[in-house]
Amino acid sequence: MEVFCIGIAGGSGTGKTTVAKELKKHFGRKAKILHMDKYQRFGEKLPMLYGMKNWDCPQAIKWEKLYKDLISLKKKKGIVIIEGYLLFYKPKVRNLLDFRVYLEAKDKTRIKRRTKFKNAEYIEKVLLPMHKKYIEPTKKFANLVLDTEKYSITRAAAR
Repeated sequence: MEVFCIGIAGGSGTGKTTVAKELKKHFGRKAKILHMDKYQRFGEKLPMLYGMKNWDCPQAIKWEKLYKDLISLKKKKGIVIIEGYLLFYKPKVRNLLDFRVYLEAKDKTRIKRRTKFKNAEYIEKVLLPMHKKYIEPTKKFANLVLDTEKYSITRAAAR
């Protein structure tokens, strides 16, 4: 079976999960979504920044488990859709992706759309600096960069 792996990366609030779900609808049962959030290091020691746990740095991800699961899925499913903020960061994981999409939007828009952990101090001191340092630079690895600033799935579907 030929397997195709689509990676969707970008900052918090850019629409990664929404795009992944829409792709899944399009491809149907032959596709599987993998969410990078499932590989967060919960309950484990995380780096601290300004006295807060840093959930937005590469050390917050169980990279080896993600890599092994992705390899396993690529053997079983026709299409694997994986989404995550740091998805393109590690070459070992990035190189398993056949097509890479990076979603971007302005900080203000991304924060407004953010659905989890809306602590203003964390966003200002951790999330935004980590985005600039670790996530935004991975845009160069994308095959396609989409500006999601003005669009949503519902508006795009209506066109």
